[in-house]
Order: sequence, then C-alpha cells, then structure tokens
Amino acid sequence: MKTKLFSLMAILLGMSLVMTSCKKDEDDPKVPASFVDVKVSADNTKADVSFSEAVYKMADKTGNLEAASFNVTLTGGTATLTSYTVTHTAGTSTATLNLVLGGIANGSEEIVVAPASATSIYNAAGAAMPTTESKKAMLNELGIIGQWISSGVNVAPLLVYAGVDSIFANFKGDNTYVVESYTVDGSKTTLIGTFIQAKSGTGNIWTITTNQSSPSSLVSEGIFEVMLAGGVTMKYEIAQTDPEIPGVTPPTATGGFGSTSGGAYGESNVQKYIRF
Repeated sequence: MKTKLFSLMAILLGMSLVMTSCKKDEDDPKVPASFVDVKVSADNTKADVSFSEAVYKMADKTGNLEAASFNVTLTGGTATLTSYTVTHTAGTSTATLNLVLGGIANGSEEIVVAPASATSIYNAAGAAMPTTESKKAMLNELGIIGQWISSGVNVAPLLVYAGVDSIFANFKGDNTYVVESYTVDGSKTTLIGTFIQAKSGTGNIWTITTNQSSPSSLVSEGIFEVMLAGGVTMKYEIAQTDPEIPGVTPPTATGGFGSTSGGAYGESNVQKYIRF
C-alpha cells in the first residue's frame, strides 16, 4: 500500500514540476515578442502588422515604433517599394506600415517585415525581438483600384463638349467607387456605386461594369488599361447599358479603345487618368 502511495505521490510531483516548468517558460521575461501576421490592404497602401504582445521602441517600455524600427523589403513582381512610414502607439500590439509604391503591382510582389536591428523592438519586459524574426505577405494586383485624376486635354472630348473640366475618381478596394466631376464654372457632380473588374485576356486590357446608385441608378460597361507613362496612367472608356441608350453599345476589349458603338465616336469617348 505504501509503495503505491509513494508511486502516486511521485507521479503527481512530476506532473507539478512539468506544469511549473511550462509556466515558467511562458512567463519568462527573456522571451521576446514575435510577429503574428502581416495583412496588406486591398489597395496596397497599408500593411497591418500584429505582434504576439505589446511592443515598444525602447527597452524601458517607452516609444512608438517608427520606420527605423523595421526592415521592410519588396521582392518579385513589377512594383517597387519607394518609401514607408509607420503608425504605432507604444504599448499596443499592432502597427501600420503606410506604403508608397512605384510601378504597377501584378500580385507577385512579396513584402517581408523584420526588425531593423536587435535593439529596435522590445516587449514590456525589455526583451528585444531578434532580427531572425520576420513575416511575409503578398501585394494585390490592383487593376483600376486607386485614386485617379483627369483634367485638361486628358478629359474625353465628349465630356468636354458637355462642359466637364476635370474628374476625380476613387475606385476602392471594397469595390465601391466615388467619381467627382467639375464643370468649367465649378459645378460639381458626384457619382456613387459599385464596380466589377476582370482581365479580358486581350493584351493588358481589363473589363469593367459599374452599377451606379446615386444620383440615379444605371449600369455602364467598358474597358480600361493601366500603364507606366510618366507615372501610372490609365485609358478608360465606358458607355451606359441599362437603361439602354438607342444606338449606343459599350466598347469591347477585342475592339480596343475607340470601339464604343462600333467605333462611331472614335477616341472622343476615351478618358485618360493619372494615379495620385
């Protein structure tokens, strides 16, 4: 009986030691924070970085993380990382990298986030994150997503004829859009709705369908192409399809730019934008 009792006590004691040992490892102040995830926004303008715990710039639990706290690289694809800034509050477990990209992302770009040095990111216990710690994420192929401006000679002749002087278009990552057009006298018209875009398979031309909800409900279909030409630029051509306009048919990727109504309008319905 005593032998069994001693054996049971030994087993329980062993379990207690194991549990104590595990608890000590978990609470060990020398264990640094680690990256949990990096998520790139749909428009590639931000990357949200999450940590396993609250982090700081300094070992004494002070300081917001900044650009110099990170080593951020972008490889593959066609876009480049021009610069970035960091938004972070000391003692929180998330930080946002505000990205400035060059070129046109094709979705093959990989962003890698790591500490800039062995003394740039600390947890509350003063343990520094090692430079071997890193996290990766992929950029998105944007298509039309982004903010665009068209003015002067870039405005489609048909719109100039209607009195339009400039256009600001914001196609958002959640597939909604806001387009603001201004006439020569300063009058403003705001169009709001949703859009669907897709690669056409014809060169670098994409197709787009817009479902306008304000100031009236209507559907338009068209094409666009994003290119590098003195910055990121876009050719855009679209025509209303619902309600139908007699004699008007939308441009097609195979027909190319200027194919609205089978080419009846030539280039007069082609808009040119610059991304900003």
